[in-house]
Amino acid sequence: MKKKINMVAGENIPYINEAFASLGNLTLLPGRSIKSSDLHNTNVLLIRSITRVDHFLLEGTPVEFVGSASAGVDHIDEAYLKTRNIGFTSAAGSNANSVAEYVLASLLFLGKQQGFSLKGKTIGIIGVGNIGKLVKHKVEALGMLPVLHDPPLAETGQVEHRSLAETLSCDVVTLHTPLTTDGPYPTYHMLNEQTLKWLNPSAIFINAARGEVVETHALLNAITENRIGPTIIDVWEDEPAINWDLFQAATIGTPHIAGHSLDGKANGTFMIYAALCKHLGISPTWNPVQVLPAPLVPSLTIDYHEQSDEELIQEMVSTIYDLEADYHRMKQLLAMPQKDRPRRFDELRKHYPVRREFHRTNVTLPKNQERLQDLLAEIGFLEFSEEASNGNGQDKLTSTRSS
Repeated sequence: MKKKINMVAGENIPYINEAFASLGNLTLLPGRSIKSSDLHNTNVLLIRSITRVDHFLLEGTPVEFVGSASAGVDHIDEAYLKTRNIGFTSAAGSNANSVAEYVLASLLFLGKQQGFSLKGKTIGIIGVGNIGKLVKHKVEALGMLPVLHDPPLAETGQVEHRSLAETLSCDVVTLHTPLTTDGPYPTYHMLNEQTLKWLNPSAIFINAARGEVVETHALLNAITENRIGPTIIDVWEDEPAINWDLFQAATIGTPHIAGHSLDGKANGTFMIYAALCKHLGISPTWNPVQVLPAPLVPSLTIDYHEQSDEELIQEMVSTIYDLEADYHRMKQLLAMPQKDRPRRFDELRKHYPVRREFHRTNVTLPKNQERLQDLLAEIGFLEFSEEASNGNGQDKLTSTRSS
């Protein structure tokens, strides 16, 4: 590298200074307010999904590389970047496991709250890319029956594809599509007044994809008219100025944080860092393993006797990730004037608490629990220890928390 480059980056990208400062001059700006005049002396632009990248932003600037630390690309005009020969990379798949764990935590939460078992329930997975495949794998481990809808993948023969109507008739429906407005299979308002009528009136509905995949007022009508069951919403149309009536109608609402595990966010930063290093012809020297803190729950010890697998896993998952806490933090925004809520919505995302993925927690099991260990591994727990059972015949889950 002959000279240091000038970089502008969204200030919310995790570990942005640690990863990129050694590569050149780094300027951090609020992602929603980056404008063309900020880029007149900029070679590299690093952003997340809240920054729209198109000719309005880049025309007349010397930007030669754009890195998005988000998995989706609906905020990027890729065709324009190609015409300008601007290098581009996204962090596709970086937070897939985080989103899949959010979906699993949501289902287990509802099962406990409303007193039903997930085993044997059908689950319609709309979008079977990086996230959808992981969701399928995890819910199958719990005995659920996936029904898949992904027309582009169906054309390649990669999935056993069902119609949208059949998928929406399942006991659970979860969305994992990208947001697209053109092509043969646009997903913008894919779920609307007409298609939402295909839902089972008791169906659990989860949207952790993009808010614009669902028409807001159609979903609100379905909820208020009792044409849909429990609803978990993490993504919203018109973020951060979301529809608060929909939030209040939902069973659980969260501020677009399904993919916000620290592991997922650090993965995204590393992916665009490695891609920029390749673009510059240099070897990467930074790795997030160097900086990630210990998980808040570094270990769980299980005395497993009579609990069902699902009850045990629900207790384990809720110990590591408190979905209700995310909901209550967002619910607090209802107490403030509506004009202040968009700013606070963004602050909830910017200052999101540390959340580590399941595989970062070591699980200690009683002896001779190979079947349980295999099941937990399918869910995403990967570090295990073994100890003798205390033999008292009681179900017990003990956690240790780091300070």
